[in-house]
Order: sequence, then structure tokens, then C-alpha cells
Amino acid sequence: MSKRVVFVVAPEGFNDHELLHPKAILEEAGIEVVVASTVVGMCRGMLRAEVESKVTLEEIDPSEYDGIVAVGGPGALKYLSNNPSLISLFKRFNELGKLVSAIGRARHALHNAGLFGTNFSWGPEVEINGNVIAARPPATTPGWTSKKFGRLLLEHLQGS
Repeated sequence: MSKRVVFVVAPEGFNDHELLHPKAILEEAGIEVVVASTVVGMCRGMLRAEVESKVTLEEIDPSEYDGIVAVGGPGALKYLSNNPSLISLFKRFNELGKLVSAIGRARHALHNAGLFGTNFSWGPEVEINGNVIAARPPATTPGWTSKKFGRLLLEHLQGS
């Protein structure tokens, strides 16, 4: 049975690299990626990438997915960090032992779900705590951290 992961993006202002690199790595490995947001329809990244959200956060059923990935960017602070639906989803995925992950500014939602500490900016580029994976925002080389993040997601999914 093939793996299926939901990527959560803000409807506007998500970090293009943080979505596109990990998404491509998973899809190239045969993992189905479904994009979700606070709305259904086209979502636009901070660098103008567009992606279609197929479902809202409220429509996500954790039993249908192997993991959840929240994408950062300035929009994540506005739409995702304190979003009760996303925080609840993080908790439900975690309770089921499924992959729970976030990159960049979306890590705030992990903290608000009680799944990760408060000092993300002082840790390594990618931190793993069981089934929780968090990555810092891309540094001076955009895409490097997001590619590493994507490879770690893939390793975790292939090992589970």
C-alpha cells in the first residue's frame, strides 16, 4: 500500500522552497501528497508559486494519512501558528504515532500543540524527536534545509 501525506500551507505567503522541495522528493519516491489549507482552492507562496489546496484542515482525517507536514513562511504565522484545527491535527497524528512535521515558521504550531520546545532557533537545522520532525527556515542557501528536510521525511516514511 502506498504512503499518503498531507502538506498544510497558508492560503497566502507560504515559503515556496519549504513546500516544493520536500513535496517533490516524496512524490518522486511514489508517496502521494495532498495539499490542505484553511481554504480550498489556489494558494500562493511568497515567491509566487501556486498550489491547489484540495481540502481544508477541518476535512483532514488522520486515519487516511501516514503523516502531516506544515509549511512555513510569513503566512504560517498569520494562518497556522495558532490555528486550533492544525494544533488539534498535530495532536491527533501524534497520538496515532504518525509523522508530525513542520518547517520554518510553521514550527510555532508544533510548539503550540505541546510537541516541541520553545528554542527552535538555537537548535540544529533539523531536529527529530520520535515521530516529530522540525526544520529551521532555509538559511543563506535557499532550498538546502528544505531538501534535507524532505529527505528526512522520506526516510521516516519508508521506515514506518
